[in-house]
Amino acid sequence: MYKILFLLIVSLFFISCSSKNNAFKYFEKDEIETKGIQYTKKTDILKDNEVKVIFWATYLNKIDKEISNSNEELFLVSVYFADKESQDIFENNYSFLLNGIDAISTQKVEKDNENFKSLMLKNNWGNYYLVKFIAQDSYNLTLKLKNQSSSSAQLNFEK
Repeated sequence: MYKILFLLIVSLFFISCSSKNNAFKYFEKDEIETKGIQYTKKTDILKDNEVKVIFWATYLNKIDKEISNSNEELFLVSVYFADKESQDIFENNYSFLLNGIDAISTQKVEKDNENFKSLMLKNNWGNYYLVKFIAQDSYNLTLKLKNQSSSSAQLNFEK
């Protein structure tokens, strides 16, 4: 009995004196980055079982209360075209729809933009866009990336 108690005390001593630099230091994120991950979704457009387009979107209204009080639905979107020279959505004839309604505006966001730095997913190949839509009454939001040749991908969000 005393041997087990002694081993327990010695073990607790070594554990309590160990460095606090453990695995949890890699998970220290600010609140915006944590919420950004929580409200980000991803999908792909496939053709012949090969990925042609990778599509990520972060619903910004859920991250920032000031945005959620506006009359707009805002998304930070990242798009990567696997087999294309240009990564621009306009040059590749793609557009965004929210519940079947076209975007009010689509602005390219530079990768070094400080406003969205903590939300960007380290996509070095594709482009980022800030996509704005009119406010939706529906609780369910379907963000769709589509082109003229009927290729499309959609992500579902909740308001």
